[in-house]
Amino acid sequence: MDYSRMAHADADELIRGKRVVVVGSGKSGMDIVAQCAEANGSEHPCTLVYREANWMVDPNLTWADDFFEKLTTGRLAELLVHKPGEGLALSLLATALTPLRWLVGKVTEAYYKMLMPMRKHGMVPGHGFSAAALGWRAGVLPDRFYDMVDRGSIVLRRCGGSFGGFCADGVVLDGGAGGERVDADVVILATGFDADRLLRGVFVSPRFREVVVGRPSDAMLPLYRHCVHPRIPQMAVVGYAECGASIYPYEMMAKWVAHLLDGAVRLPGVAEWERWARRRSGAFFPKSCIDAVTTWYHDQLCRDMGYSPRRKKGAGFLAEWLQPYGPTDYAGIR
Repeated sequence: MDYSRMAHADADELIRGKRVVVVGSGKSGMDIVAQCAEANGSEHPCTLVYREANWMVDPNLTWADDFFEKLTTGRLAELLVHKPGEGLALSLLATALTPLRWLVGKVTEAYYKMLMPMRKHGMVPGHGFSAAALGWRAGVLPDRFYDMVDRGSIVLRRCGGSFGGFCADGVVLDGGAGGERVDADVVILATGFDADRLLRGVFVSPRFREVVVGRPSDAMLPLYRHCVHPRIPQMAVVGYAECGASIYPYEMMAKWVAHLLDGAVRLPGVAEWERWARRRSGAFFPKSCIDAVTTWYHDQLCRDMGYSPRRKKGAGFLAEWLQPYGPTDYAGIR
């Protein structure tokens, strides 16, 4: 966050001609590593220290990405996924289609492993693509990322255990005195964000801090429609839930909150909400993530606001079930 807030000239001065180590293999970490590699080249390579690889897809595989987007998103694809609070029929259908979901995930994994040098560089994730999509532990690689690895502008260092910390000239991998050392002038920690802590920090009252989160950090935050806690109905949270395409789902959340303020949306009572929260507390998705069910989530918001969830006007029945949804489908909602 400190790096991203810097003016371009200040950021360039921080990294240019320096031995930079970036800790963390998420989207932010990958982007920063690529920026450092472009600035310094192989003369001063940037080292990426990571514990686990994530599913990161190549932005140049556009034709295939379009195919897999149609295969893994949209209303039909979401039938394969269990959803919190779903009815018995949808639950049985998702269970029956489990083998198909497994097959789609394996085909997707095999495709990316074939076309990207993930095995060569030790960047094959230890978890499946389907699991990554459910918890949004995926992203898009910076352009020519593996080319920069091959040229020596980026050095990959896997940390088998816990990050060892700092030493006089850099960082120590795999804690302990005998851990491998990596020389560094600058270390950038891209190790994730504790959104629960930030949300708790809004309140001075310990009671409200406990109410607003009140669950282990690996569970879903109990916000109704991912926006409002019925015990604190005066506060709406927009943008907490994770998804692949953040901007238009967050805009939909904002529209839903506007309808709530206008009195067009009814919040459940506390007792009703607690029953709903218990139903959705199963391990469907790590954290609050709607990436695998974005269309289903938007369907709920549309019904609450009094709009039809079927947005493919004039495109026919098959388009509703097979075509991915995007921002233009919701442009008419005010």
